[in-house]
Amino acid sequence: MDISIFEFIFFYFLIVLSTIGLGFLSLKLFGKTNLNDLGYIGLLGVFFLIFYSMLSHLFFKHGLLSNSIVMLIGLTGFLLNIKTFIKKLDSGIFFLTFAIMFISVVIIKNHDDFNYYHFPYTYYLNEYPLIIGLGQYGHGFRTPSSLFYLNSIFYLPIVKYYMINVGAVMIMGFSNLIILNNLIKTVKSGNFNYLFILELLSFAFINIFFYRIAEHGTDRSAQILILIFVMELLYFIRNVKTHKLFLSKTFLLLGIIASLKAFYILYFVFFLQIFYILKKNKLLSEVLKLLK
Repeated sequence: MDISIFEFIFFYFLIVLSTIGLGFLSLKLFGKTNLNDLGYIGLLGVFFLIFYSMLSHLFFKHGLLSNSIVMLIGLTGFLLNIKTFIKKLDSGIFFLTFAIMFISVVIIKNHDDFNYYHFPYTYYLNEYPLIIGLGQYGHGFRTPSSLFYLNSIFYLPIVKYYMINVGAVMIMGFSNLIILNNLIKTVKSGNFNYLFILELLSFAFINIFFYRIAEHGTDRSAQILILIFVMELLYFIRNVKTHKLFLSKTFLLLGIIASLKAFYILYFVFFLQIFYILKKNKLLSEVLKLLK
């Protein structure tokens, strides 16, 4: 099947904007949060899609109709919040970032395991609801990842499977937005420190070594988010008064990281350090009240 470059671009931005829209809707659904920049709102949309896809597949396949409905809901959410989106300081950077990243989508060189189980797993999610026992037919089906579930939502009319790598694009794109937003804030404030250097190096590292989106697999997307989490933890250590915002970011980041690969659940050990810092600064009781 051949598709034009214009159709490819249209569906690419449709998916990205729909995900942002789902992020805005999730903010309203879960009540007030401190997540304000588009990078984290986008990741919240990604988290919503992951949660929806893993839950819904228990009951029905991720076919063209169900996926189109989800994208239309997300696009509606974006249009309802378009004024808020435009007012965001990073809205211009948003379009620039994803326009540049579009180039990485068309660089053709898939992950080594793409033919082995990445594509077959995603294809299975598009064709069937839950089937128990597939692990006996291939080792790949014993290693589920939320990335496969996320990508299965992007099976849409006209483009079909051509958007199968957009999940990794969005994780990398929204992560870049987060780092760029922090760098711009630091430049404007003039408060340069080691975190500015760390973020600058992280931004360079991510975009130099991880530019081939199709080769990401399940590891690199998680590794990018781990870099973001470590930087947020260092910001929190420097200013514990931001604990509410930090905890919102932590639950979101670690939730996506652990879902991408079960191995990364080990990073939940950082909650011990967070617990210690909160207790040391007499903020633990306040946080526990917020979680009730």
